[in-house]
Amino acid sequence: MDATVQFPTSITNKVSDVLGRDVNKLGQGNSDSESFDGIFNAAVKMISDTNDYLHEAQKAEVAFATGELKSTHELAVIEQKANLSLQYTVAIKNAIISAYKEIMQMQI
Repeated sequence: MDATVQFPTSITNKVSDVLGRDVNKLGQGNSDSESFDGIFNAAVKMISDTNDYLHEAQKAEVAFATGELKSTHELAVIEQKANLSLQYTVAIKNAIISAYKEIMQMQI
């Protein structure tokens, strides 16, 4: 008896887009814990990078206010990078939550 569950294509496509890899191939050739570790480590790295960009933007704002940073263009670029990183992180979080809700509503 095959114990695999076929998820609707909409769910697998959404999760694949978020993770940047094919969900159907997760766990193939690797143990489930290794697959989860890879996804978890990627998420932790993304959050850490976003946090670093936000701290860099705050430091740039202080440097601009104190006169250490003269270029408004450089300040705008640093702030936009932090803003885009945060928006991307929130979008991925929302997609994962949406996929989770769809999975939880499935009838087995």
